[in-house]
Order: sequence, then C-alpha cells, then structure tokens
Amino acid sequence: MRSQKNIPVFTVLLVFVLATFIPEIVFSQATRVFIPAGSFHSVLPEVKGEPIQVDSFYMDDTVVTNEKYVEFLRFNPDWRRSEIPPIFTYDGYLRNWISDLKPDYESTGENRPVTRVSWYAANAYCSAQGGRLPSLNEWEYSAQLLGIDDVAEMNRFSSKLVSWYSGIDVNNLPEVGSTGIETTEGVKDQFGLVMEWVADFKPIIADELSLDCGTVGRMQTLNSIYSYAASIRYITRMSFNPKITTGMLGFRCAYDEPVRSKQTKNEATL
Repeated sequence: MRSQKNIPVFTVLLVFVLATFIPEIVFSQATRVFIPAGSFHSVLPEVKGEPIQVDSFYMDDTVVTNEKYVEFLRFNPDWRRSEIPPIFTYDGYLRNWISDLKPDYESTGENRPVTRVSWYAANAYCSAQGGRLPSLNEWEYSAQLLGIDDVAEMNRFSSKLVSWYSGIDVNNLPEVGSTGIETTEGVKDQFGLVMEWVADFKPIIADELSLDCGTVGRMQTLNSIYSYAASIRYITRMSFNPKITTGMLGFRCAYDEPVRSKQTKNEATL
C-alpha cells in the first residue's frame, strides 16, 4: 500500500507538471459569472418583440487583461503583432506593446485591459478559451442588471456615464476591477473602463442609422438619461468595423450554458 505521507508530495508534483506543460489550462481561466435568463428593453428604434428575451449564459466577470492576452499569444503565434494577417486587423494592432509578447507595463501599468485588438482577434481569443464574444443583447441585458431602483440615483449614474463616453482617456486606463461598478450577478466594469466588442456590434437596423442628432433622438425609446447614454454606446459601436484597433475598446468572453442531459435534469428535480 502507498504511504499516505507521499500523497502531498505527489499532489505538489502534479500541480508543477500541469503548470509547466499546460499553463494555458492552469492559468488562463477567467472567473465566469452565470447570467440567468431574462429580458430587457433596447434603445434601438422600431425593434420588434420588445422586451427582448435573453437565454441564460456565462460571461467573464472582468475584461481580458494584457497579461491574459500574452498567455493566448504564447500558444497562438499566428495572432502575434508580427504574424497576424492584414485581413484580420489594421496596422494599429497592439501598437502600444513593446514587442510581440511584451506589453508596455511601465507606461500602462499592470492588470489593465488589453486594447487595440480587432474583432477578429477578440473572437480568436474567446474561441481558444472555449467561449465566444457575447452577443449585443447579452451584453446589454447584463449591463442593465445594476440593481438601482431609485430614479434619482439612476439619473446621477447615467449622467456620469454620458460624461465618460464623451472622453475615455485611452492613455490612462484604470486597473481592471477598480471602477466599483458591478452588476447584481457579479459582472464588473461594464462601464467606466473601456468599451467592449460584442459579436454583432452592427445590428441589422444599423444600416439605416447615421451618427447624427436625429438618430440619437429616435433612440430615446426609454425616455431616460440612461437611454441617452445607451444610445451613445450603440451608435459608437455602429461606427466600428471588425479590423479596427482603438485604445478605447477591449473585450470579455461569454460562454453557452452547458446542455444538461435528460438524466441530469431528472436528478435535479428529485
């Protein structure tokens, strides 16, 4: 019989081996927050089927950091700055980094959101984590789960949001998790840090909209300051294209809820 004294030693060795040979599994996993199914009202004009229904899903509690993106690039060299094909990005891709695998931490600080990443690259990162970019409706639904019931408090928050959208300081981005803004489900920094890629950042109706005051007015379907702030967010997204690389734009990943077998579902009801 194996001595019980050897078990802790074996465990330590196993962790060392995992960390050495498959670090992408040990260290790359972000904290995934469960978002229950629900509905929300969109600010898009003439949207059929309001309120919009959203199925349950999982989403990263924070945006992806430079550190985590470095891990991804170590095992996916095709997405490094010197290797990524021009069809997937503009020249500004990770231009604020010193080299392929070295962000400029001295200038940006540690634990900051990775930015200047194209929609294609963000998709590739999330796919490597077993996920995907959240849909526009998933992101917006999560963002409205703020737990603010008081109208005056919501208006104060929304006024700050409008101000933030008007001047995101891309050269002095806050540390991930530092905004103090967290949804009732535990998702952090959907506001106050960076804007974020979503899978369908240009909804079908976007082709009929332009970046003018008339469009903003049409999007005031909720008749609130939050509605105005949200319309700025929607319209800004509509100006993007999938190759764009801007310092105001980061991302986080979403994940489908695992499909439970019939047996598992029956066991859950016992």
